[in-house]
Amino acid sequence: MSPNPLIQRLPRHLKLGELRVFVAVLEHCSFRKAAAALHLTQPAVTKAIASLEETLGFRLFDRIANGVELTVHGAAFAPRATAVFDELRRAAQELTLIDRGATGTLRVGIVPMPAIPFLPVALGRLADEHPGILATVVEAREAELLDRLRKRDIEVAILRMALVDPPEDLRVDRLFDERLCVVARREHPLAGRSGLDWAELLRQRWVMPPADCYFFEHVQRTLDRLGLPMPAHTVEAFSINIQFGMVLHAGLLSFGMRSQVSFAPGKDFIVRLNVDLPVDGTQVAAVSLKSHEPGPLARLLVAQIRELASAPPAPPPGVRQPRLPLRADS
Repeated sequence: MSPNPLIQRLPRHLKLGELRVFVAVLEHCSFRKAAAALHLTQPAVTKAIASLEETLGFRLFDRIANGVELTVHGAAFAPRATAVFDELRRAAQELTLIDRGATGTLRVGIVPMPAIPFLPVALGRLADEHPGILATVVEAREAELLDRLRKRDIEVAILRMALVDPPEDLRVDRLFDERLCVVARREHPLAGRSGLDWAELLRQRWVMPPADCYFFEHVQRTLDRLGLPMPAHTVEAFSINIQFGMVLHAGLLSFGMRSQVSFAPGKDFIVRLNVDLPVDGTQVAAVSLKSHEPGPLARLLVAQIRELASAPPAPPPGVRQPRLPLRADS
C-alpha cells in the first residue's frame, strides 16, 4: 500500500502557531473574535488558517453571516487539534509540578458528598508509599466526570454505577458492592444487640434524607424488596454530615452505606446495628478510557481501594462485629 501523502506531510509542515489559531477560531466561531483573543490582527488569523488549510489540503471553515462554521473536514480535524493542545497543557502542568519537587501526579474524579470514603484512606496509603506525589481530586456529577475522562482531564473516576451507563469507549473495573445498613451511635441501647426485629427499629427516632434524593429512593427500593415498611423520621437532612451528626449527638438511627460507616470521619463513634438487609448493593467501579491505560499511580490507587474494600478494619474495641457481610464479594 502506498503511503498516505498527508501523513508524511503533516509532521514536516504543521505549525503549532497555526494550530493555536485554528483552536481559537473554533472556540469563538469568528476570525475577528479569535484575533482579539490572541492579540493578533484579523489578516494574521486569516493567513494562518489559509496556511493550515494548504498544509492539510482541505478547507476547514466556511464563512457565514455572523462568523464562520466548520466544514466537514474541519469537523473531523477539530477534536484532534483540541486534543493536541490539551496534551500540551497537561505536559506543562506536569513539568511545572515536577520542577517544584513532585515525583508523580494523579488526577482522580469522584462525585460530591456523600463521596466514596475509601478514597481518602487509599490516597493516604498511596502518599505514604510514594512520598512526593501530588494527587488532585476532582469533584463533579457523574456526567461531568465522564466528560472529563474523555478530555483526559482526569485519569480515572470512582463512581457508584446506579446512575451511570458508560458508553463503549469507557472501561469499567468493578471495585466492590456497597451494602445498605442501619447505623447508631456506639452508646445507643440497640448497639451490639442481636436478634433485632424491624418492628423494634420502627419505634426508634430516625433521621432520613429528603424523599426526592437518590439515597432515599435506594433505601425505599431495598426495603420494598424485603417487604419492610419505611420508618417514620424525626429529622430530614440531605447532608451526610448532618445525618451522622444527628446519629452521634441526638441518638437517632439512620441508614448508611457500608463504606461510610467503615471509613468515614467519626467512624469510631458509629456502629452498624445487627440487622440484615440482604439485597444486592450498588456497584462501585473505577471508570477510565479504553483508549488510554491509566498511569501507574492511578492503577495503584485502584488496587488500594479494592484491597480496602475486601478487608475493612475491625470495629472499635468493645463493639460487636455486625452481622452484615463485610467482604466486597459477599
